[in-house]
Amino acid sequence: MKVYAISGHAQNGKDTVAGMMAQKFREHGDTVLVAHYADLLKYICRAYFGWDGQKDERGRHILQYVGTDVVRQKRPNFWVDFIISILTLFDGNWDYVLIPDSRFPNEVDELKRHGFDVQHLRIVRPNFVSPLTPEQQKHPSETALDNVTPDFTIVNDGTLEDLDALITNYMKEYIYEHKD
Repeated sequence: MKVYAISGHAQNGKDTVAGMMAQKFREHGDTVLVAHYADLLKYICRAYFGWDGQKDERGRHILQYVGTDVVRQKRPNFWVDFIISILTLFDGNWDYVLIPDSRFPNEVDELKRHGFDVQHLRIVRPNFVSPLTPEQQKHPSETALDNVTPDFTIVNDGTLEDLDALITNYMKEYIYEHKD
């Protein structure tokens, strides 16, 4: 199982890239899981904190507060441990796992420490004006990986078709050419 930890700022294209990669993996006959560290966080915020599922200013505040300011402060590996548990329990179910919300160094490093074959992809979107408040843009969940060198960077500075072409080329050159 190969794991792709996908990082980048809010709305830079992490989920879009994961969706494109998942589709291409499936078309190639591979099994793929798209898992988010925030899947469990979103459940907790809905069930226990009245979050309505909207990623508006209030919603992002709740997610950042619960996910980072509370849980990560008390148990830094809580979210990554959950994903590691799923991948370990269901080992062999997927050829590829895509995690399009890697936001902290430990969310890449802990996977490697547990023996997973991990590649860190960073999505950057130059000249994009973030809809986040200045406070949200400075939150550790947005900045913690800014100075970490990824294995590969994808520059999302064109159309969806351009991005799809970048992903196709990346997968041909770095995944399928070296698979066998």
